[in-house]
Amino acid sequence: MDADKFDTLLAPGADLSGHADVMLHHLNGAMDAGHSGRGMLEHLVEALPHQTIATFNSDKLVDFRSHRPWLSFSDWKFTEVEMPEIRLDLLSDDNDRNFLVLHGPEPDAQWNLFLDTIQEIVRRLGVRQTVGVTGMPAGVPHTRPTPVHMHGARSESLPKQPKMVGEMLLPAGMDQLIEFPLGQAGLDAVGIIAAVPYYLAEGDYPPAAAALMSAVAAKTGLALPVGDIEAASTLTLGQINQMVEQSEEAEHIVEILEQHFDEAEPMAIIETPEEPLPTAEELGARLEEFLKRTDRLNRGAKLSNLDEELPPVGDASGISSLRDTPYEKRNIEQFRPRRGRHRRDTPED
Repeated sequence: MDADKFDTLLAPGADLSGHADVMLHHLNGAMDAGHSGRGMLEHLVEALPHQTIATFNSDKLVDFRSHRPWLSFSDWKFTEVEMPEIRLDLLSDDNDRNFLVLHGPEPDAQWNLFLDTIQEIVRRLGVRQTVGVTGMPAGVPHTRPTPVHMHGARSESLPKQPKMVGEMLLPAGMDQLIEFPLGQAGLDAVGIIAAVPYYLAEGDYPPAAAALMSAVAAKTGLALPVGDIEAASTLTLGQINQMVEQSEEAEHIVEILEQHFDEAEPMAIIETPEEPLPTAEELGARLEEFLKRTDRLNRGAKLSNLDEELPPVGDASGISSLRDTPYEKRNIEQFRPRRGRHRRDTPED
């Protein structure tokens, strides 16, 4: 790709001198039932050491009327503003292995040039494997393990799944368009889809995000903080069960879905491992592990293969670029870090 064209969509200050062999991606705009893919990547950026290595030019890519900026308002004044932006972050997993996360709003313009830029970034950083994540509404009950499906150009890299009969014509999202040319170029480019109960597709459904994270960890070998998000899932499922028990009609619908799910042939779905609800001791152990990770971040974590600590960031960096995710709206503060913990100027509570 021509150097001039490559720089067209990138904001000044991009640093693509590092290396990472895995890139995870989800761009908000197309289907994502239960905010599954969005919530999973949000949780990773919240929980792991990260550094933004490239930001795309929002004025050229984003329709601000479709993706309006967010303003913080308190004491009768505006205190912070967050403009919509597409970011490429470099994260370090629990084993200090680097990987990339591409997230933000789906572009509203210049899709071809955006795809060319992503392919060039992948080439420069040595990425060999890309994984897109999303949620899909399905006729499954919340009382069963979340089914997970995988698609990709290299059949040998996919798990054993039912053979598709016929062909489907689908409206493309940017995540699918990222997967297609990279797969054609020989990379292990895959997409992972979590099946979300259709009656919960419009809200936040952390169990699907947890299932996606488990599948991503199994596919890539990354050491990801699955336990944190599973704790949020346990609380969410408890709340859903309470609401279902208050409605005979809802209970009947769930029973029918359970029957269909249980009667399905084993090859009809790819399931994440079914595990019993954690005991109080197990929840305590997960919380202790989570607090250790948070302390690591507060003391100034370092990214593997980088010589310098995370640089100071601006005042608005404490606001995530992903909004309205399951982990902001539910009362699970004991299971996730505070916002802005990557800021050196953030005082301790």
